[in-house]
Amino acid sequence: MARPRRLAPSPESLRSPTPVSRPVSRDSVQDQIYAELSDSLICGRLQGGQTLQIRDLADAFHTSVMPVREALRRLVAEGALESATQQPVRVPHLSVKRLDDIHRARLLVEGHAAERAVLLADDHLLTVLSKADAEFSNALAAGDVDAELQANQRFHFALYEAAQSPTLLSMIRSLWLQSGPYVRIAVTHHSNEQGAPRTLHHHGLMQALAKRDAQAARRELEADLDWAWRLMKGKVEVSYV
Repeated sequence: MARPRRLAPSPESLRSPTPVSRPVSRDSVQDQIYAELSDSLICGRLQGGQTLQIRDLADAFHTSVMPVREALRRLVAEGALESATQQPVRVPHLSVKRLDDIHRARLLVEGHAAERAVLLADDHLLTVLSKADAEFSNALAAGDVDAELQANQRFHFALYEAAQSPTLLSMIRSLWLQSGPYVRIAVTHHSNEQGAPRTLHHHGLMQALAKRDAQAARRELEADLDWAWRLMKGKVEVSYV
């Protein structure tokens, strides 16, 4: 097995929290760090096997090690990071078996959330989804992978939040945290000539929402997840256990 890379996050891979004009509690700083690291995982700015040094992160976020350590513990508990005794925290490698397991869970949980969202959402959701999809399409045309992944996240989580289930939303977020680094690699290697499927199922979801067709929404959502899963299996080295 290859030795894990010992890479500290670069300034480009992590955005420092926005400065505030008033003191914040340690818990607030921890929440900010957790949010930034979560976003970096979901959007794939942190790579599989990359190690995270607490002191380096504390310096990057201009804070002490304590809130960094607590934020990392939360992400380890969610399965987004892994930690071993006397070893730095790192982004896990995924085996094919683990990737398949995450995909099956996403189909079940996110498919159900899409069905609930279509039945419970108001008309404003379609406006929100249309805006996120337009941002997604613009980023895709510009070749801006980071903006593309962020817009895709906004699209999906607007849909899932409309399901009005904090439990489902928490489960979905955990699954996105675990698969984010590999989604980015897959998308980066995807040919621009194959761009149609990257918007096709978003449009199908919006049509299903307009018609209040929960089953159609689930089919489109599952097709969207299947597309990303096939891309990951075809492009990503997942030989680590």
